[in-house]
Amino acid sequence: MIVCSCNVISCRQIKGTIAADGSGPKTAGEAYDCLGCSPDCGRCARAVRALLAEARAGCASQCGSCASRDIACAVHVSVGKMLDDLPRLDSAAA
Repeated sequence: MIVCSCNVISCRQIKGTIAADGSGPKTAGEAYDCLGCSPDCGRCARAVRALLAEARAGCASQCGSCASRDIACAVHVSVGKMLDDLPRLDSAAA
């Protein structure tokens, strides 16, 4: 589910900022820093804090939901996907 419409960030990405030992960002701003983004309108801050707390609780219970994840900022991934769809110019033709 998308939590931040401005940066197109999902709950999985927010939870992915918390390490298996429960360390990681404590505020929405710190979570955005971890994802290489910055907060825009701030409407999602409350939801981001709740997701961070939920992820920490999962780590504390040793449920295994915090296994190492390779999470990339959705904005950068989206831009990369858009560029993939563009036709490539051959260097010889240029």
